[in-house]
Order: sequence, then structure tokens, then C-alpha cells
Amino acid sequence: MLKRIRIVPVAIPIVLMGIILIIGFIAPAQFTTIMTNFFISLMENAGWMVSLGVLIFVCCMVLLFVHPFGSIKFGGQNAMPKYKTWIWWAISLCAGIGTGIVFWGATEPLMHTFTPPPSVGLDPGSLDSIIWGMSKSFLHWSFSPYSIYAVAGITIGYAYYNMNKSYTASSGLVFLNNGKELNSKINTIVDGIILFAICGGVAGSLGYGLLQIGSGLNFVFGIEPGPFVWAAIAMVIITSYTISSATGLDKGIAWLSDKNAWIFIALMIFVLICGPTAYIFNLFTQSFGYFVNNFIDLSLFTQPLIGSDLWPQWWDMYWMVDWLSFGPIVGLFLVKLSYGRTIREFITVNVILPAMFGILWFSIFGGFALDLQLRGVADMAGFLTDNGAQAFMMYIFQFLPFTDLIRIIMLITVGLSFVTLADSMTSTIATMSLKQSKGVKEAPLPIKVFWGIFIGLISLVFVISGGIDGIKIVKTIAGFPILFIELAMILGFLYHLFSGKHKRDEIEYAEFLGTEALDIVAEESEEAADPQIHKKWFNLDKK
Repeated sequence: MLKRIRIVPVAIPIVLMGIILIIGFIAPAQFTTIMTNFFISLMENAGWMVSLGVLIFVCCMVLLFVHPFGSIKFGGQNAMPKYKTWIWWAISLCAGIGTGIVFWGATEPLMHTFTPPPSVGLDPGSLDSIIWGMSKSFLHWSFSPYSIYAVAGITIGYAYYNMNKSYTASSGLVFLNNGKELNSKINTIVDGIILFAICGGVAGSLGYGLLQIGSGLNFVFGIEPGPFVWAAIAMVIITSYTISSATGLDKGIAWLSDKNAWIFIALMIFVLICGPTAYIFNLFTQSFGYFVNNFIDLSLFTQPLIGSDLWPQWWDMYWMVDWLSFGPIVGLFLVKLSYGRTIREFITVNVILPAMFGILWFSIFGGFALDLQLRGVADMAGFLTDNGAQAFMMYIFQFLPFTDLIRIIMLITVGLSFVTLADSMTSTIATMSLKQSKGVKEAPLPIKVFWGIFIGLISLVFVISGGIDGIKIVKTIAGFPILFIELAMILGFLYHLFSGKHKRDEIEYAEFLGTEALDIVAEESEEAADPQIHKKWFNLDKK
């Protein structure tokens, strides 16, 4: 098995995370302080690069969507899609930021509304503050983060499906070398950085998931969260996503994402109907209008004041480098779903649709929380300050019918969200760990199991040791260099297209594209001929 693994890229995250784990366990407070100070210094001096870079990504997505290049297909013009649009979108949503919207959907709009930065000159709780706060939440959870994912997905997908390159994140950089693979040492370093960032990213997200589920169990069943409870939750989640990962993309992830997406939609409709429906629609309409009209200004808010409170550094820039830590691996995962689709379809399903879903989610849950506060039904801001974000989502269901039932459903949703995220990421990391990844549909089970357990244990140790804030800062710092990796990917890709080299690809890789198309058709025919295929529960994702 070891002969199949890329030792150095795999060793980089293991060694670095091991060191961080030891330091964080021995001295979590000092570790968090050091990492926080480094992050502040980095964002104060170079955070503007993050804001500008992510805006460039969004602009590139707009360009590719409206330009004729948008009709280029992954796999060539004869390639046919394998997955239905619904399941494609559901997986994209749940593998991207589905975990985050559950945690922050009701929380972030309330925080921004009642604690806006002094530099914007808004009165806390005023109409202008509400609209500004909602727009900032939209910025953090819609087009910008999904554009980060799409940059990696489009560039790697084209290199993999149209140029016969390896299934690795570094393949998105081949456009810098006239379509040829880069130096192996450069690829190793790039992939090692990306693997380290995603290990920290998933571990941090899973850590917050443990805290939120623990808080939910306390609300519903009166179980006091603590090390034993967190460990039990972690074991269930780790076991679940490891089993799901073992079943492969066509079974586990597709099935989980389908169910998760439907629960998301059902919860939104329930809150919309039982909550302040008119207020939510009014809030969504005006906030979305402000967001669209002021998108560039919102994206480039850096607050250049001496002695400022660093609001954009701790919110806008923090979120963007956080998404960057996930970017290449999420993009690499989305590549698996994009065969036979055009670039324009890719942007529609992986940027526009999930972004609009995020905006609706924050409008509904954020609007509900704001309405409760503004009408004086409950001191939502006070509860948030006293109990933290991990308990807030469970608390707001107290003001809706069927409270206990909805809390249980939300607990299931949180669990499914983290299982889907970890499942998709460990499957992708496992495949990327292989020396030969071309044409590999699924990585060997032992490699998937190793990555699943490794990431899960990191998150558990940091939660128990109290160092979850430390790993949160580490993953964002790791995301910073990925900004430049993705800029190189998309700018190199655009140069490749505008210089006409994509036409050369159609000729140079014609034989590969034809063989690939025939292989897909043969695979589909074999499945269609299987008399059992129509009885299987995962048939929902077949074209």
C-alpha cells in the first residue's frame, strides 16, 4: 500500500499537524495567543490582498459565465454528464459551506446588526445597521466563497478531463508551463500546503460541530456537554463518515447530500411559514438590493484607520482565508461531478445556485432572530453573548411550534452536514495521496480510513484541550498562501484560453478525450444492464 502513496505531500500535513497538536495540548492558551498575534499581523499588513484577490475570483467567474468560453465542456464536446443536476447541486451545497450556514445562519446577522464597526457610522439596531449586517453576512456566505471553490474546480477540472493531467490540486497550475506538468518538487510543495490547510480546515469545522451538537443535546435531553460527551459524538461522526466514504461517491455522499439538502429546504420553509413571513421577505428584498448595488464596496472594506478595531480583519478577511483553506480540495472534489458539463453549467450549479441558497438561508434564520430581538420577544443578543454561537440556533426554536421535534431534526442536520463535509474531503484527500491518480474512481479503503480517523482525532483533542481557537487560527493562516496558488491557477487558465491554446488541446488530446467518452458510455451501459441497479437506493444520482 505504501508504494502507492505520495510520501512527502502526505507527510507534510501529518508532521505539521502532529507538532501543532502536541503544542496545543501542552499549552493551549499560549499557543492560541501566539497564533492570534501572528494572524493579526498578517491581516493588518497583507489582508488587503485577500479582499482584492477574492473579488478577482468573482470577476473571473462572471467573465467565464458570459464569454463563449463558458460553453467549453469538461471532457470534450462529446462528453455526457453522469450526475443529475439536483444531486450535483446538493453535493456542492453540502460539501461546501452547508456546515457553516447551520452554525452561523441566525447568529451572524444579529451580531453585525448590534455590534457594527464604529467606522461605518451606524447606530446598533437601526435599519441601516440591519441592512448592512445582512449584506455582510451575504458576502461571507454566498458568491465570494463559492467563487474560491469554483476557481480550483474549473482549472483542475479542465486540466484533468481535457488535458489528461493527474487528479491533484497542483494540476491547476499546468497552464503556467504551457500545459505541461510543473517540476515534481513544486507539485509536492503545493500539494503538501493544500493538504495541510484542508486537514486544519476540516478539523476546525468538525470541532465546532462537536460543540454545537453537544449544546443541542443539552437543550433537548439535558445532557451536559463535556469531554466524554464530545468523545462519544466524535466517535459517531468519525464512524459515520468513514463508512460513507468507504461506499464511494455514487453511494454514500450522493445519498447523504440528497437527504441533507431536503432537510435544509424543509427547515427553511418551516421557519418562513411559522416565523415572521412578511418581515423576512422585506428584509431579504432590501438587503439583497443593497448587497448587489454595493458588492464591490462591501468586498473591499479594509477600514484603513490608525488604531482601528480590526473588524474587517476578524470578519471579512478571516472568512475569506478560511474558505481559501478549503478551496483547492473542495474544488478538486467538485471535479468528480463535472464531467460532461460546460464551464457555464459548472458556475451555475456550483456558484450561483448555492450562493442564492445561502442568501435565502441567512435571510430566513437571521431575519427570524432579528425580529425576535426588535419586537422585544426575547433578548437574543444577550443570550448570544452569554451562551455562544454553538447554542444559539437551538435556542431560537423555542419560539416556534414543535420545538423539541425541530431541535432533534436540527441535531440530525448538523450531524449530516459534518458527515457529508468530512466524507467528501477525506475521499478527495485519499485520492490525491496516490502516486497514480489518473482514472482512479475511488482511493483504497485503508487510505480513506486513515485520513478520516486522523482528522477526527485532531478535532477531538483540540476541543477537549480547549485549543479549538488555536486550530481555527492555524487553518486560516494556512489558507493565506492558497490565495496566490489560486490566483496563479485562474490567471494562467484565462491566458491559456485567450491565447487560443485550448483549441490546440482539442487536437493534442483528441485520442484521450475519445477514449474517455467511450469508457464512460461503457460504464453506464454496464450499470444499466445490471438487473439490480434499479433497486439500489443510490440510483437517484444516475443520469
